[in-house]
Amino acid sequence: MNFPEIEEAKVRNEPSDLGDPPVAPWPYGRSPFTIVNALRSKPSSTLAADQYLRRGLGWPYHSTEAHVRQPMSRHFLLLLALLGSLWSMAQVSELGGTIGLGYYIGDLNPYKHYPPGTKLAGGLVYRYNFNDRYALRLQGLFGTLQASDSNSDDSLQVLRNLSFKSPLIETSLLLEINFFKYRSKGKEGKNWTPFVFGGLAYFHFNPKAQLDDTWYELQPLGTEGQGTSGRGGEGYARDAICIPFGAGLKLNVGRIDFQLEWGMRRTYTDYIDDVSGTYVDNNVLAFENGPLAAQLADPSDQVETNAGRARGDSNTRDWYVYSGLGITYIITRFTDCEEQYNWMKRKH
Repeated sequence: MNFPEIEEAKVRNEPSDLGDPPVAPWPYGRSPFTIVNALRSKPSSTLAADQYLRRGLGWPYHSTEAHVRQPMSRHFLLLLALLGSLWSMAQVSELGGTIGLGYYIGDLNPYKHYPPGTKLAGGLVYRYNFNDRYALRLQGLFGTLQASDSNSDDSLQVLRNLSFKSPLIETSLLLEINFFKYRSKGKEGKNWTPFVFGGLAYFHFNPKAQLDDTWYELQPLGTEGQGTSGRGGEGYARDAICIPFGAGLKLNVGRIDFQLEWGMRRTYTDYIDDVSGTYVDNNVLAFENGPLAAQLADPSDQVETNAGRARGDSNTRDWYVYSGLGITYIITRFTDCEEQYNWMKRKH
């Protein structure tokens, strides 16, 4: 079969826009791909170009249309795979709650864990899993911190006779690191793992003391002479930051996750218990801040004045601890995302 357009292209020796394919050099002048390009520049010659290619000239294409469409379709599918994996990863999250116990460590309870003042605490949890090793947790915690000198084994503390309780409201952002490949498929994947965590938290507290069955807020009273001529200065802030850190164990059952954890909070305040420095003169305190402030500042039975003596240890900071069980619902499992991503990769 003769194709006039082919002969015309050979005579014009027109260059190819798409370039020669990666095969051995064509021994008969211009390559067939150059000729086909020239033919396809004319709408009436498209069929002739396809027939020319199908004559068995050693090309790996059935038609030039297929050659042009193939890269575009491959790029399009790869783009869909990328968008699909990003959408799935954005959904790798958990939502749930936690319940447990909270307690304070400070001037009124220097050493004991789970002392008599331990109280119920709990909150809400949102967790975003970057992968099977790392996760970011946003947590809101609510509880009560409480301690009393009367529960101490130290006779001097019992004689001091201070006590307090304070509501606790905490918001924290924590990074979790799993020891094993958690909820991951494959031989190394496990449905349980130990983990450690650490981060930053903001918390609010407001210490109170009881007198005659009534609880009084201590910060406005200035029990250590804040705002008086004997001490000066302003009252301490009841909002502070802390560094939470700890360890735990995770267990996965279907789309439900269980997390058992124990974590400490290193705070940057020494006034969770309203106790830090030294006693101020009780007569001055009673005169300038009121008799209630003087009575709650020094409830001991000491006859002589305690002015200038240590009421607490200002060189240390208060701590508190939360341990509990978290239960979260997995909105989208990480293994689901892996399966979608791997499926798209196999398709291409």
